[in-house]
Amino acid sequence: MELYDLLDEYDLDSEDFGFRAAWCEGLTCEEAARRLRADLDSAYASTIDELMHEEGDHDFDEGAVLIGPAGAWTMILQLNGLDCTRYSTLEALSAGAGRAVGIGWSVNGDERLIYAEDGRVLVSMDFTFPEDRSGPDRQALDPYMEGLVLGYEEGADVEESIDAALTLIGRMTGHPIDRDWIEARHTFYVIPRDAWAFQS
Repeated sequence: MELYDLLDEYDLDSEDFGFRAAWCEGLTCEEAARRLRADLDSAYASTIDELMHEEGDHDFDEGAVLIGPAGAWTMILQLNGLDCTRYSTLEALSAGAGRAVGIGWSVNGDERLIYAEDGRVLVSMDFTFPEDRSGPDRQALDPYMEGLVLGYEEGADVEESIDAALTLIGRMTGHPIDRDWIEARHTFYVIPRDAWAFQS
C-alpha cells in the first residue's frame, strides 16, 4: 500500500475530512484555479507542511486547494471543501478536449473515482465496489485497471482499494502522487463558499 501509506505519513487522509484530489491535463495552475472558480487574488506559494502549521491542521473557513504541476498534468489537492470532485468541476477542468480525474473518500465512505473528457463526465466508480459505475462510458477506466485489486469482492480492504485507485490515476497521468510533489512548494488558492452554489 505504498501510495496510501504515503498519504497517511503526511496526514493527508484526515479523520474528519477524508481526502479529495483531482488531476487535469494540459492546464497551467492558474487556469486550473480559474476553472475551479478560485479567487485568483488569494494565490500564494506554500507547502503542505506550512499550511498545516499555519492553519491548524487544515482549519479553513472556505474552500481551499493547493495546485501544482505533475508532469504533463496539474494536480489539485483539496484542503477544505468538496470542489475538485464535483461533476461540474471535472467537466470544467476537462473542457476543450482535455481530461480530468478526481478521487475522494470520507470517514463516512463515499469512495469515488470520477473521470471526465472534453467537458463531460464519462464514468463515476465506487472503487470499493468497482462494478458500481454510472455514466455514458462505464468502461473508460478499464485500460488502466489491469492487475489492480479494487473492492471488497476481490478481497481488498478500503486502504488497499485506495492504493489501487491512486495507482490507476498514476497510470493515466504518468505521474503518480509522490513524496516530491507532497513536499514541494505549490500555489494555494481560496475557493469562495458560494462559488459552486447549486452545482452538483
